[in-house]
Amino acid sequence: MDLLKNGYFFWLVLIISNIAMYAVNILISFLWSKHRNLKSLEITKQDVKASLIIVLVNILTAIPGYLLYLNGSIVFTDEFFFRDLVLLILVFDFFMYFLHFLSHKMWPLKILHKHHHSHTFFNEFSLYVMHPLEAFFFGLVLTLSAYVFNLNLLSFLIFITFNWAYGVVAHLNTNSTKRARFWGNNVFHKEHHAESNGNYGFYTVLWDSVFSTKLK
Repeated sequence: MDLLKNGYFFWLVLIISNIAMYAVNILISFLWSKHRNLKSLEITKQDVKASLIIVLVNILTAIPGYLLYLNGSIVFTDEFFFRDLVLLILVFDFFMYFLHFLSHKMWPLKILHKHHHSHTFFNEFSLYVMHPLEAFFFGLVLTLSAYVFNLNLLSFLIFITFNWAYGVVAHLNTNSTKRARFWGNNVFHKEHHAESNGNYGFYTVLWDSVFSTKLK
């Protein structure tokens, strides 16, 4: 963990990993649609510009958390790996369901979230097309979780990767109508983008089932 306190190392890894995730997302989405001969939403200059801004925001959002880590306000441990990973997934699944629901119902969240819903189906940049404040807020929530709980560092990093990977999968085009049973999928999320009045879940469909917001 001492290596994290080396600013050059931290920022190098942060910048490279964000650029790599952005590029891998584009590549996976492109190859997925091409291999399955799926129609993708036309890519615009605005899509590219908006997505690059989000990459920059994702990098800059790490600044508050890193400063808190350096002054000892955020402390990571090497214990309770499995517990912390499961806790992060479960807590964020509920919290993001609730926040996502509000983003469709409440001003000003509704105004911010409409940028992401400019894509009624997907292209290679859809995951990254959103209002910068939405990306910034999610980064702050991640920072808050690390501030409140002394999380296992590996659990925290794996969760961030898991969240990104799930976003990539959820924004892959599909012609399938196969319903999600527990874990959400791209069919589940594509229906959400098309209709915008249900399927608010992030990782699972659990809370949509509990609160009757799962699209039929």
